[in-house]
Amino acid sequence: MKVKRKSNLSVTNKRNPEKTRGSILDVATNLFAQQGFHGTGLNEICAKARANKRMIYHYYGNKEGLYLAVHRRGWEQLGSWFAQELTRNGTPAAPLDPANLLLEAIRIFHDFVATNQIFVRLIMWDGLEGGMASRSLWKDIRGPIYRQIETLVRQGQDAGVVPKDLQPGHLIISFMGAIAFYFSHAHTMVDIFHKDTLSAGAVEERKEQVLVMFRKLIG
Repeated sequence: MKVKRKSNLSVTNKRNPEKTRGSILDVATNLFAQQGFHGTGLNEICAKARANKRMIYHYYGNKEGLYLAVHRRGWEQLGSWFAQELTRNGTPAAPLDPANLLLEAIRIFHDFVATNQIFVRLIMWDGLEGGMASRSLWKDIRGPIYRQIETLVRQGQDAGVVPKDLQPGHLIISFMGAIAFYFSHAHTMVDIFHKDTLSAGAVEERKEQVLVMFRKLIG
């Protein structure tokens, strides 16, 4: 008499909802960064994530919900990065002065973008396509991050280290643009710098140059 062995299929094929959800989000992030919202279809996301549309609808509601989730994660990562780095480099016992605190914010943003270059591609596409995600996330994510940096600018102005005729919004956009533009167009700048513009040395050099530029303005 043959003894039937217990099948392991129920174990090996057991669903992992969190893994599926994360895979969908990761694949969508890469595709939205490459092709934008309008250039990316759910069928392509499903194929690369090895998931079906029903799972996307279950976890994210629809394509727009998935798109917002991708952008939300990017901005949340930026907010966490800022909080961790500012805490690490400026403690209540030894706080940074207003000028260095603002320069530190610029350095932090550069390092985040250098480490998360896909974030730049995502926000560029979103801007080109009307800013649906960025505007939707202003109230609870983008706004608080902006106001945190705006406070640093105003503290610098009160301390006399930031010119008062500079509007905080324009100053913030200027340093964000100086950093983001480099990474979004790095491959077009090889003829300017005659080297791999995304190598570790080139990225560090760019950071130092941005900080030099803003040190001339701040302090």
